[in-house]
Amino acid sequence: MSRFLFNLLYGVIRSLPYWLYHALALLGAWVIYSVSARLRRNALESLAIAFGDTISPRSKDVIARESFLSLTLGIADLAFYIARPGRAADVFSLEGGAYLQEARQKGAGAVVAVAHLGPFAAMLFKFLYEGHKVWVVMRPPRSEALRKDLISRRDTFAPQPIYSTPIRECVVACSQVLRRNEVLVMPVDQNYGGPGRVFVDFFGRKAATAAGPAAYAAKTGAALLTAFARPNGRGRWKITVAPVAIDRTVPEQEAILKATQEITARVEAEARANPGEWSWMHRRWKAVPREGEV
Repeated sequence: MSRFLFNLLYGVIRSLPYWLYHALALLGAWVIYSVSARLRRNALESLAIAFGDTISPRSKDVIARESFLSLTLGIADLAFYIARPGRAADVFSLEGGAYLQEARQKGAGAVVAVAHLGPFAAMLFKFLYEGHKVWVVMRPPRSEALRKDLISRRDTFAPQPIYSTPIRECVVACSQVLRRNEVLVMPVDQNYGGPGRVFVDFFGRKAATAAGPAAYAAKTGAALLTAFARPNGRGRWKITVAPVAIDRTVPEQEAILKATQEITARVEAEARANPGEWSWMHRRWKAVPREGEV
């Protein structure tokens, strides 16, 4: 059923003008947010942790609503661009694209850390238009048929998925991407319970964070970058790519921790600058360190 619905949606998207598709996606997002008490509760809880009493309850309500709409529309845009990739060409501008080019010239690939900010997935089409092969680490769909269907679409002009589980297969696939001198994209701003996590400061509180981007860069010599999309007026977005240094003068684990903290600090800065664009519905501070964890 999931696979059927996916293919049906794909066919519908190809036949709709963008303004109508966008309006329907917005309406659907409003309905889902209006009836989901859990999403609203999680968002307000996260905003209370991050901002305390420095912003009003009314402001928190507005940010929570904007956050959900932004996340939903970003995912909807990704689906639209997969079906009609030509539409993405003029939506995004790119600052710092030379860092990706330099990484590819060195031959070790690039690891790009991203966050659930605005059209964080749809923006990757800009990297494709720049000539990069892009792979994204993501949770596998619950439907096995849909999971296989997405993997089978390797010839589609779109970012290609690498499933985060099973872990061994994920690690092998990520390593192969970098050996082929391609671009590996990894989200870093959600609570992470898997192996290799570290706890770093995020809005003044420790948050369990995937150290994967820094670890791959430290171990393979790949460039480590961050990429965030910011609103640029009239439905357009500016993507900013920036390098993250790996400190080779300290032990590797310390270097990975420092780089992960730097990435997380950048995510926090983006979320503070555009709070309505970050996904507050996620329980970012859910985990607490176990004995021996840092």
